[in-house]
Amino acid sequence: MKLIVAGATGYVAGEVIRQAVWMPEITTIVALARRPVELDRPESSKIESVIIKDYGEYLDQVKKALAGSDACIWAVAVTPTKSKLMDVADVKRVCHDYTIAGLQAMYEAGPAKPFRFLYMSGYMSQRDPSKKPFLLGDYAVMRGNVENHVMAFAKNHDGIEACVAKPGLMARAGSAYNFILKSTGVVPIASVEEVSRAILKQVVSGFEKEVLENSDFARLGA
Repeated sequence: MKLIVAGATGYVAGEVIRQAVWMPEITTIVALARRPVELDRPESSKIESVIIKDYGEYLDQVKKALAGSDACIWAVAVTPTKSKLMDVADVKRVCHDYTIAGLQAMYEAGPAKPFRFLYMSGYMSQRDPSKKPFLLGDYAVMRGNVENHVMAFAKNHDGIEACVAKPGLMARAGSAYNFILKSTGVVPIASVEEVSRAILKQVVSGFEKEVLENSDFARLGA
């Protein structure tokens, strides 16, 4: 399997790559990012670091690297916390425009069939604007709108399968932060290791459902 990991230098994507190199089913990992992915591990020979200056524009050499891929884990986004410090248009461009541009570019590059696209969203996203939450409501609806567009793209393009992962807060398993968050019970939480294992199993074996939530990560990532 040839797997694209978009946003490869990020927190979740880094753990996904760390686990993916040990999976015999995955033979090539296209690490798509704005800067090189560190290749200083002996098992990293299956990683192909692909630099992209702008996630909204895909040059021919980038599309060539994406061609023939079996799946993508898309982890390019702005977190809720960072979104409060950025212009609304910039947040939408990163979360929405880049995602759709990336999916279109992968389709144009000629992926395998089926091609599984897993979009990393968040637990607070809301697809129904009438149910906009009080806190970060516009952000939540915007992320839900991205999910709608991803699912519509898959429906309208032959061979494309899509899934949305909606984790809550994430921390390293066994860390004090993980323990504190779980003990409060205020927001859903799963370890980044569980989430990564779960989504990797899904892109390798096939999506069992359209939306994956924390209960799914605990079950699939055990």
